[in-house]
Formats: sequence, structure tokens, C-alpha cells
Amino acid sequence: MSQSDVASLQDAYQAFSRGEFDIASQILAPDIEWVENGRGMPYSGTWHGRESVVKDVWTSFANYWGGPGVVGLETDQFLGTGDQIVVTGRSVGRDSEGRTLDAPCAHVWRMSDGVATRFADYVDWSV
Repeated sequence: MSQSDVASLQDAYQAFSRGEFDIASQILAPDIEWVENGRGMPYSGTWHGRESVVKDVWTSFANYWGGPGVVGLETDQFLGTGDQIVVTGRSVGRDSEGRTLDAPCAHVWRMSDGVATRFADYVDWSV
């Protein structure tokens, strides 16, 4: 883990929370493996490739919560070892129907040459 990887991830989280998926996705390798674990809301599974992550995961998730820039990620810590960075925080937001999202999460990133090659999301959707 390098400090530049951490800084790049922090920038990507901020861009995601603003709904700027084109900027946030620059951290993703073209062939990234993206894993949403468990019985998540609104979905779980595995996706491959930057375009699929943006279209099938990020856009779907944001639209479920009212659109890009409405739902965000608040980060607490960036913990690294070797080629992995674990980010702890919360998925947060409120949609136009008044539903509130406030779910603790841990994200595990594998980095290689400054880009993310794998991502795994662990979220407690029960709160």
C-alpha cells in the first residue's frame, strides 16, 4: 500500500459521493472484479469490468436511493497492508420518499500499480 493509493482512493470516494462516477471510476482497473457480499440491498453478486461497475452497481445503487449525489460514503479509516487497503465507514443517504440509508461497511481493495484490481464490500444492511 502506498500513500498515493490511499490518496487516490480518498479522492474516488469523494467523487462517488458527489455523483461524479466518471472521476471516481478512474481508480478502477479496466478488468476489475467487484464483489458485493451477502444479501445486500438492493442486490449482491460479482461484476467484472469498470463499465459494469459504473452501470450495473454504482448507477443502480444510486438510483435506488434517489439518484447520483444523493447517496454517499462516509469514510473513517484507510488501513493498508501489502497490496490491500481496507476502508471502514458508512453508506449514507436519504431518498425522496424519506427512506434513510445509514449502514456500516468495510471495503477491501486490492491495488496494483495505482489502480484497483479487486473490490469486496461488507455492509450491515440490518441497521
